[in-house]
Amino acid sequence: MPDIHDPEPAHVDVVIIGAGLSGIGAAHHLLVDAPEKTFLILEAREALGGTWDLFRYPGIRSDSDLSTFSYEFRPWRQERSIAPASMILDYLRDTAADEGIDKHIRYSRRVASLRWSSAEGRWSVRIDHADTGESSELHATWVFCAGGYYRYDEGYSPVFDGAERFHGEIVHPQFWPDGLDYTGKRVVVIGSGATAMTLVPAIAPDAAHVTMLQRTPSYVAAIPSVDRYAVKMRRKHGDARAHHLARRRNIRRQRAVWWMSKHQPALMRRLLIGAVAKRLPDGYPVDVDFTPPYDPWDQRLCAVPDGDLFTAIRSGSVSIVTDRIRAFSERGVLLESGREIAADLIVTATGLKVQLFGGVSIIVDGVPVVPSDHVAYRGMMLDGVPNFAYAIGYTNSSWTLKIGLLCEYFTRLLRHMDEHDYAVCRPELPERKMETRPLLDFGAGYVKRSVASLPRQGDRAPWVSSMDYYDDVKLMREAPVNDGALRFAGAPHATPCAGHREGENREQFAEVAGGVRICWRADGPEDGRPLLLIAGIGLDIHSWQPTLVAALTEAGFRVIRFDNRDSGRSSRGEAAAPGAFRRMIGRATAGDYALEDLAADTIGLLDHLGIESVDLVGMSMGGMIAQILAFQHPDRIRSLTSIFSNTGDGRFGRPAISTVLALSGRPASDADHFARGYLALQRHIADGPLGVDYASEEAWARRAWERMAGVPGFVPGAGLARQIMAIKKSGNRAAELRRISAPTLVVHGDRDLMVAPSGGTATARAIAGATLVTITGLRHHLPASATPRLARLIIDHAVGATVTEGDSR
Repeated sequence: MPDIHDPEPAHVDVVIIGAGLSGIGAAHHLLVDAPEKTFLILEAREALGGTWDLFRYPGIRSDSDLSTFSYEFRPWRQERSIAPASMILDYLRDTAADEGIDKHIRYSRRVASLRWSSAEGRWSVRIDHADTGESSELHATWVFCAGGYYRYDEGYSPVFDGAERFHGEIVHPQFWPDGLDYTGKRVVVIGSGATAMTLVPAIAPDAAHVTMLQRTPSYVAAIPSVDRYAVKMRRKHGDARAHHLARRRNIRRQRAVWWMSKHQPALMRRLLIGAVAKRLPDGYPVDVDFTPPYDPWDQRLCAVPDGDLFTAIRSGSVSIVTDRIRAFSERGVLLESGREIAADLIVTATGLKVQLFGGVSIIVDGVPVVPSDHVAYRGMMLDGVPNFAYAIGYTNSSWTLKIGLLCEYFTRLLRHMDEHDYAVCRPELPERKMETRPLLDFGAGYVKRSVASLPRQGDRAPWVSSMDYYDDVKLMREAPVNDGALRFAGAPHATPCAGHREGENREQFAEVAGGVRICWRADGPEDGRPLLLIAGIGLDIHSWQPTLVAALTEAGFRVIRFDNRDSGRSSRGEAAAPGAFRRMIGRATAGDYALEDLAADTIGLLDHLGIESVDLVGMSMGGMIAQILAFQHPDRIRSLTSIFSNTGDGRFGRPAISTVLALSGRPASDADHFARGYLALQRHIADGPLGVDYASEEAWARRAWERMAGVPGFVPGAGLARQIMAIKKSGNRAAELRRISAPTLVVHGDRDLMVAPSGGTATARAIAGATLVTITGLRHHLPASATPRLARLIIDHAVGATVTEGDSR
């Protein structure tokens, strides 16, 4: 992913509006799934975090468990599952920093307007700079709006008669003043939603007394603040596996509660109210304060961690009053019943003001876009609006579950367009009339107040804004990108604006000896020192962690990646693919190519690029190819880094029998089959203490299939089989490795089931002066968590090699 160092580039592929939970998630998926895309995040505020940085009222926390509220690609490692905003903010900041996302954020940048030109095939983005008062403009091919659905600068607060007479202070939680002192004061909190449920028990220990004044009760459920299952799984399996297990379990539990609420509302009502009654004092009027007039999940179910609200009620520090407000008085609040509640401080926890797309003015070819005139496509695009996507999560479950899925689909769509040379995409409504209904089919007050201003949704896929995670998995992750509802077009004949580096870093091709066609790409400064990454068996250009590539380019390297013969988009071999039996115990034949042939392809690529000398980094089979290059072409290799590879000596680095069996399955027949098989293999050879991002791995597998399937001569499983025979045919290289003169770094994991750790030891022993680094917990996989250390090892080794050799190579 090319970095953006300019304060505001003239053009990017994607503008993301908002640096909150959704915007950071979108940036991650662009980095991982579409690393060739340039992007910029425009944040109106001075800090990232969105909701979690905006709201500062006491006790602010999640009301969803963090196994599902956190990202699928990054485990939640804290013990608390219902977590305070400070923990969530730390999690978001760490995610942005660790992945380099923070470098793409521009703060104090409010998007004022978006103007689409079909003639130019791009958006003009007008930006107001809150820090300087200036304005600027940039252009983007796509806009991804991650600004949520409520106004940040204004909350919902009804007009209360007599408010000007009240002698105390009136505060809305959205704008909680710094240093507000409520110690020893009588506080009335107006509201019965999640904010009130959070705020009331948080201030109760310091206030003289807190009254929660509600017009209508809400359904309330006590949930543990610590997910003991997740804690247990972390101790047993490590963070990554535990995150996957706890997430899957909690998704099912959320779904079960939702299903019961919709299909067995009377039973669910009894269960919820009965559970509340058990936590309250005997004789408490549960039917008045905790029995809503609607069914469960017609409005959001409020969660109270460890029953803290009920504890506060039992202690006498909190009271709940269910009544209507007549007016404010000098001393407090007058109710319709005639009662007056004395107060020194009134908190109006009365909700949000819905504002879609951050209030940005959107104009397409001179015509303003009125959201209510449009129908939502897959819950993330609008019919007739080109190259525009937005992020709205679930209202009945963890927000992030939906965000992750729609970000996956968004990057799938971008890849689909690139592979078919499309530049413009817009959803089109079916010709047959379709019934529509509100976008958010939800009874909350803030939704009812704004439903007329929101887009509509249809009565069938893909025009339904689903609130069901399992339905969305099918729609977003598994369904074809092109479902017949999208209309694609090529780029208009327009001159790219200044600063847009058209075509840079796209995949390109080189013809090498023997008519082999190699697909390659380069990242980093054009005058940077060349560093070649050689992928392992069955892997391709995109197998390298984007964070690793980014770290190497930031260090000044020109990073070159390519698909080996029989991988990705490079040429397919001509020999018949060997069957499982010959792959396991048979011998190579004259018709099989060897690793030396793949090394010759690599030299051909370097010749094509005019590169005289290079730093080599190879993983697994790629490490074997790199070794061959180092002893065959010593004058062209500056340094060598061999990652979880071996010498070819059958006594060392042998794969586990279970791994051999895992590789002997039937070839995939389609993308789904390929993805399932690949994930099963990753769970066997990669899952460990350092973690595996299975969502990204599945995205890679589906992308890899799409890339392979379009190559002439592609036969599922044949390329992998021929590469296995190439390793067999090359045999033992231990003697030749002694001729390597390039400074060599050998990296291996202590838990590798594909190439046993003895393979790394043998490699380092065979190469004079080689340095062996064993990474604890690393298996046959390069997880994102290991890339900062790996990048530093590679950079320090290459730079050290230059110093040692005097850069004479």
